[in-house]
Amino acid sequence: VSLEYVDLDYNSLTGSIPDSIGNLTFLQFLDLDTNDLTGCIPHNVGNLHSIQYLDLSTNALTGFIPDSIGNLVSLAAFYAGGNFLTGTIPSSIGNLLSLQDLYLETNALTGTIMDGVGNLISLRYLYMYANALTGTIPNSIGNLENLLILDLFNNTLTGAIPESIGTLVNLANLELLGNALTGTIPKSIGNLLSLQLIYFDANALTGSIPEDIGNLINLTALSLDTNFLTENIPNSIGGLELIEYLTLYTNELTGTLPNSVGGFALLNTLDVDNNALTGTIPEGLGLLSLLYYLGLGDNFLIGNIPAGLGSSNSSKFFDFSSNSLT
Repeated sequence: VSLEYVDLDYNSLTGSIPDSIGNLTFLQFLDLDTNDLTGCIPHNVGNLHSIQYLDLSTNALTGFIPDSIGNLVSLAAFYAGGNFLTGTIPSSIGNLLSLQDLYLETNALTGTIMDGVGNLISLRYLYMYANALTGTIPNSIGNLENLLILDLFNNTLTGAIPESIGTLVNLANLELLGNALTGTIPKSIGNLLSLQLIYFDANALTGSIPEDIGNLINLTALSLDTNFLTENIPNSIGGLELIEYLTLYTNELTGTLPNSVGGFALLNTLDVDNNALTGTIPEGLGLLSLLYYLGLGDNFLIGNIPAGLGSSNSSKFFDFSSNSLT
């Protein structure tokens, strides 16, 4: 059959994807997104040699991703998120050199991120969050120079964030939160001038916040909370002029809160609770009209609370508890 385009998304389809799907060898576009499909992804899907767009997301599919998926060498977009898929990510996916979008999020996938992910040099979007992936982030991830979004959060990944991540110069979103990552934040992260979001919270990262973080002039959200970071908050953080959301709470940070944080005109959330910060609260914080949440509790801060804080009539949440403020 010479059928090339099938779009059945957002219906109420039930049952399994038939094995006969593999007979549609001219098919270029198949969208089954947001139905109630069950059963496995049939092995015969690997016969769809012309397929460029394959969307199986938001169903109730179970079983493994078939190894035959690696036969689909024309595939540019593969969406299988929001199912109940198990097993490992097949290494054959590394054969899909035309792949630009890979969405495997919110399943029950196990095993490691295959090293062959570094072969996917056309990849723009890589979503593997909310699975049960283990092992390390492969160094080969640094080959993906076209990548815009890397979302690996809420897995059980271990080891260090690879230094090679600093080659992903087009990256806008980097979300690694909720894993078991260790080691330091790589200095090479300062190369990623397109970054807008960094979420590294809820890991086991150590060492200091690199000075190079201040290079990220397009950053709007930086979340490093709930780690084991030490030493001072670098003064270079003042370079983050577009920052709106900054959370560093529950670390082991020392030194003073840099005065430059009082110059973040767009800041709405600043949370440095539960560290070992000393010195005074920067006066400039009292001038930030958009500041909605300020967490400074459980530190060793001294001096006065800046007069401007709390002067707005709008509801705000400020925590100054367990310090030595006067």
